[in-house]
Amino acid sequence: MFLVIIRTIIFCITLASMSAHADLGVAFGSGQGIQDIKPYRLAVSWDFGPVWRKDELWGLNALWESSFAIWNGPQRPTLAPERATNLNAFTSGPMFRWQRQQPFSSSKIRPYSELGVGLSWLSETEIQGRVLSLHFQFEDKFGLGFRFGKKQQYDVAMRAYHYSNCSIKRPNSGVNLAMASFGVWFPK
Repeated sequence: MFLVIIRTIIFCITLASMSAHADLGVAFGSGQGIQDIKPYRLAVSWDFGPVWRKDELWGLNALWESSFAIWNGPQRPTLAPERATNLNAFTSGPMFRWQRQQPFSSSKIRPYSELGVGLSWLSETEIQGRVLSLHFQFEDKFGLGFRFGKKQQYDVAMRAYHYSNCSIKRPNSGVNLAMASFGVWFPK
């Protein structure tokens, strides 16, 4: 398990080093989910900068995010022993941020809202009695956050996640998670 995490991080950092036109960010998040699922998420993001309204006060930035997550659920006596209570998730996909392009002068804060969708692979097809039917899932996310610091190098966000297979195969219970995250950006 530890080697999988290390390999994922090395792979993502290698990709980032090949992308000279993007800022690299690393974030850790945790929170709560349906059926008392406790997620832990490590993400690597690339911010390619503004793609719309870059000369305005507010604009749209394009990002790419890849992540590794561990979902832990409590043992439940009502679940059969063979039912999964934990899983690992690998996700990658685009994200768009509507953000202030320059920080507020007095506080050095740049707020944003974000939307994204990613392709996910889950190690189990169910968790805590929620039947997902496929290892392949879609990750939809919405977040609110802000960057701060002298070089806008810190990032704090609250995100809502929804995992589903879009009813490709039934049953499709889906999983909802809410997470807070803290990140560090390494501007180019």
